[in-house]
Amino acid sequence: MLDNSLRNHVWKTIIKLVSQIATVVYMSVTLRDAQHLCWKNFKKINEKLDPERGKTWTPFVMVTDLLEEAGEVAAVVKGLEGFKPPEKPKTKEMLATELSDLLYIIFVLAEHYGIELEESFLQTVNDYVISRLH
Repeated sequence: MLDNSLRNHVWKTIIKLVSQIATVVYMSVTLRDAQHLCWKNFKKINEKLDPERGKTWTPFVMVTDLLEEAGEVAAVVKGLEGFKPPEKPKTKEMLATELSDLLYIIFVLAEHYGIELEESFLQTVNDYVISRLH
């Protein structure tokens, strides 16, 4: 696992890159393009880590981060819905950030395993629509 200072540095770098990605996505990039861009940025970050000391982001580490981010999404939603009084008020902007963190990790995992999320997502949406009509 990554030590806290390295992890904080990596997350700051990711936030910067996600901001760049958000700018590109705003310019009407496809889901496929966003996925590939996340992967490209992820690879740059991972290359700077120390594989000899186990300091790279493996798929397992990414999944644990995915679960951590999902917990953060849950905490924000609980706060927004008033189920758990937060230390500080939760906002939709916080939710957007946490959901974007999840999306980034999902894109990277999909790219690592050669999954084209755009095709899969469209199929899932189609399946939901068809199942709701019958």
